[in-house]
Amino acid sequence: MEFRGRALLVVLWIATVVLVGAIASAQSRQLRPDTATAPVISGADIGFRPDGWQGKARTGTFVVRINGEWVEAIPGATVRPATTR
Repeated sequence: MEFRGRALLVVLWIATVVLVGAIASAQSRQLRPDTATAPVISGADIGFRPDGWQGKARTGTFVVRINGEWVEAIPGATVRPATTR
């Protein structure tokens, strides 16, 4: 392959990498930087702190009220695959 062909291949590769990077960054989800002070949709002691959108679905974190402060809830149960023999 001569020099012109190699140069064209390098330019095409760089353009492809830049294009893929632009598409990937355009699809990233915007998160609220101050999630600690974000509003909470709540009941008495359990709530939901919205972060953003994923299509038409609302994304966020479940929180619980402990001593008047909203704290992130971490699920205690884990999902384990069923084993078959």
